[in-house]
Amino acid sequence: MNISKLLQLPLTDDNESNAAVVVLIAKGQYILLIKRVTNPKDPWSGQMALPGGHREDNETTLKAAIRECEEEVGIRPNIRSSLGVFSPNNAKIKVRAYIALLDELIEPRPNPAEVDKVFWVHESEFARGDNAFYYKQYRIWGMTYRILSKLFEIVELKI
Repeated sequence: MNISKLLQLPLTDDNESNAAVVVLIAKGQYILLIKRVTNPKDPWSGQMALPGGHREDNETTLKAAIRECEEEVGIRPNIRSSLGVFSPNNAKIKVRAYIALLDELIEPRPNPAEVDKVFWVHESEFARGDNAFYYKQYRIWGMTYRILSKLFEIVELKI
């Protein structure tokens, strides 16, 4: 991955987006993905995703991204830039996506109330499908697919 291109993106904070996610990149080659727990109240129940969640009224998206990443996977992200604002197909919300870089693979500590599984996925382990990426038997689609697609386009990674 051409990480230097990600560092050229602006670090944007806002109070307008409803939620934030973090694309954690370790050693310039690994991306952290989570599998959400099964929950009948969660519209994205059981899906593959990036760490993140809703912004509280008293915080910005940058603070929400840091808080949610720590809550879900136990990693305090070193956020360096923003990929932009995305929206899921099934909800009228705005989600700001942030890029965080780590020098090492840090062992995640998933919150069992929110996260079923956590994976450090090497860039070579992603396979492209029809409007989705695949990692082993897991399908990565929707907004997470669009965020990762933009990331891979910027860093000139062909998948």
